[in-house]
Amino acid sequence: MKELLNKINKARQSIKSNPLKKAGRNTHSKYDYYTPEQVSKLVNDACVDLQLLNTFELKRTELGLVAQLTVWDLESDLNKTFEIATEIPSITATNIAQQLGGAVTYSERYLLMIIYDIKDNNLDFDTDNKPEKAKSEKQTNFEARAITQPEVDKWNGKIYGGNSVYIDNIKVIPPAEQIERLKLHPNYKPDEKK
Repeated sequence: MKELLNKINKARQSIKSNPLKKAGRNTHSKYDYYTPEQVSKLVNDACVDLQLLNTFELKRTELGLVAQLTVWDLESDLNKTFEIATEIPSITATNIAQQLGGAVTYSERYLLMIIYDIKDNNLDFDTDNKPEKAKSEKQTNFEARAITQPEVDKWNGKIYGGNSVYIDNIKVIPPAEQIERLKLHPNYKPDEKK
């Protein structure tokens, strides 16, 4: 297993030294990110020479959907499986196959980013190099990420500013498709403006 972990580490170092510019842009929070296509290319380029292969599966368990990515060492047949909880997003004007495709695309992307230590954005609140903020926006710490099913169970049913929720007193900005799903949740409490 040590040989496989060494290869994954070498792939991480190769990715970190790649000068590829992030092509995605989050205009709300004002940061750049790697698109799913870029993540796939970064990982593929790093893995080819090291004889690593990544295989993805989406499985339904008693706890919900689980995304699994197995890294195979083609020279030794060693493998290691990584997993995260996921959900099928509710995306308007799409059928279930397209929504399932969205779950696969983003779950695989996040797993690759976790395994190969690819940082999605430059939101580092411990430095003075913070991303640009809109003047009317409060300077608060938040996490831009999907929320898990256990976190949904803790959720107070409110969506703030149209794009964020609070989990354990931490502001979380989930992907837009997850916000849309939360609006269909039985606990959702829309703003009552009078």
